Amino acid sequence: MAKPTLEFFNTELIPWKPIVEGRSYEKILSKDPETGSYTRLLMSLPDLDASIRDLENPPGKVLFHDDFHEEVFVLQGTLLDPKIQKTYKSGYYACRPQKIPHGPFFHPTGAISLEFGIHLSKNIKMAKPTLEFFNTELIPWKPIVEGRSYEKILSEDPNTGSYTRLLMSLPDLEESIRDLDNPPGKVLFHNNFNEEVFIVQGTLLDPKNHSTYKAGYYACRPPGMPHGPFFHPTGVISFEFRIHLV
Repeated sequence: MAKPTLEFFNTELIPWKPIVEGRSYEKILSKDPETGSYTRLLMSLPDLDASIRDLENPPGKVLFHDDFHEEVFVLQGTLLDPKIQKTYKSGYYACRPQKIPHGPFFHPTGAISLEFGIHLSKNIKMAKPTLEFFNTELIPWKPIVEGRSYEKILSEDPNTGSYTRLLMSLPDLEESIRDLDNPPGKVLFHNNFNEEVFIVQGTLLDPKNHSTYKAGYYACRPPGMPHGPFFHPTGVISFEFRIHLV
């Protein structure tokens, strides 16, 4: 994995680029120039008229990827799968290994999704389960530190330990004010995996850099990149994607 080192930045400042003008747009958040692995935001404009008119015969084609693994998290809006007549909303997640068919989809109210495309190689392997869209709200939060932080593991590779999770930190405004100049915890770095984080809700406060990060901020951290500790003044939920290198 040779993605760039990116501490949190505001993805709202990146312009949308057309994939199909008037229908779908993307923001590339990070990309590996060697393999083509990427992370992006994907926006599909509302197509309620087409959803109604073409429900029985949707345009487009069933997709599958020969050379990469894909994970998708719906951030806003709705997707309609006419083949199985199901609707997916914000908070739904899918994990698709190579060659898993999916789509086509309608987007009745429009949709914005966070998408990871991972090209597999000798150094990057993935054996995560096949998971078509499911509602992550139905998964219970499990404590990491009781009363402070919780997680939902969405998918995990039993061979390498690579995983995708939602991470929730409870509000700590009082601590943020009291300990701003001497934050508890320690600077973190991970020697054996690449980490990507997208803030879904709330705020993170970085006392070292005197910066505040909100929903829509994204970070890409190669192995060995230091980060933290952070405060969470209003609480925060982040989407976290980790690939263990082999």
